[in-house]
Amino acid sequence: MRAITYPLIVLLIAALVVLATNSEASEYITNMERVPAIERQPPRIASWKYTPTVVVCDFAPVVESEVNRAVQYWKNKGFRFYKTNFKQDHLKKCTDPSPEGRIIIRLATKEVLENMKESSLAETHFYVDNDLNKIDWAIIYLPRRGPQIRVLEHELGHALGFLHYNKKGHLMHEKWIQGGWDDDGLHR
Repeated sequence: MRAITYPLIVLLIAALVVLATNSEASEYITNMERVPAIERQPPRIASWKYTPTVVVCDFAPVVESEVNRAVQYWKNKGFRFYKTNFKQDHLKKCTDPSPEGRIIIRLATKEVLENMKESSLAETHFYVDNDLNKIDWAIIYLPRRGPQIRVLEHELGHALGFLHYNKKGHLMHEKWIQGGWDDDGLHR
């Protein structure tokens, strides 16, 4: 009997206001029984059930070169993506409530924006089959202002199952101003 998949809504926000010095990500909600509190590397909640396809929806405030660069960043770390569809959604996955096997990048919905901190640049939700500990799909919500490349790389990290890791200069740091491109623990 197939286990019921419960959504793991991880409300993780890469926060940045260009001049802000103390931007923070939002809290996240999880249905996992245990989440490591202290790690010597970035905690990874789950891995993908299938090799994901990245789908960039119409109106997502991002350009193709930024998406390609962010995907390539993770490919260089050993992660695989089936393909990237930039504003070509023939299978209508951008409106699918459960786009299995996909990382969807879309304009933030009104509901997401209402719950997002004003200084936040993005929010990622990913959904996990708890019995298999595998990610079924992820959605990256971007507000109207376009992301900087590090924001998109950070959010793809969440979509790949990584949580925040508060090592100064690390890509997955929850405080934007203290983050960077340190990739300790992010290789596949």
